Amino acid sequence: MNTKTILIAAMASVFAVTAAAPSFAAGDPAKKEKRIHRLMKRADTNHDGKISQSEMAQALAASFAVLDTNHDGHLSKAELDNRKASYKASKASGERLYAVVRLPKRVAKHFGRIDANKDGLISQAEMEHVAARLFKHRDRNKDGYISTADLKA
Repeated sequence: MNTKTILIAAMASVFAVTAAAPSFAAGDPAKKEKRIHRLMKRADTNHDGKISQSEMAQALAASFAVLDTNHDGHLSKAELDNRKASYKASKASGERLYAVVRLPKRVAKHFGRIDANKDGLISQAEMEHVAARLFKHRDRNKDGYISTADLKA
């Protein structure tokens, strides 16, 4: 190859990377919209277009029940690490409630922070405490509900 071809190829690759960078930084709006729609469909049990704190608590309890595979009332790190298999098994068994929301990877990542009493397990009460804080954070307009607009903000 000659120097001119190498230079053009290098400039083209730099341009491609810098052109794609803003789309990676901003995230895929279509995927975000799909996630919001899925969350609203699962958690908005009365179909009023918004999620109340009680609906969020019900969704959390359903998720907790699916993930608590040994039914001891606590989530271990292993149960959280195995959450994909638990969701698939509950879906395949037909026992899955539609209100089950998938807990994000951050729950497993921040296991030590969520486990307030440091017993190596996350109790339902510890999870509810985190969920209440998350609800307040997500309720952007402070009307007591999480709406699609709150999730998009």
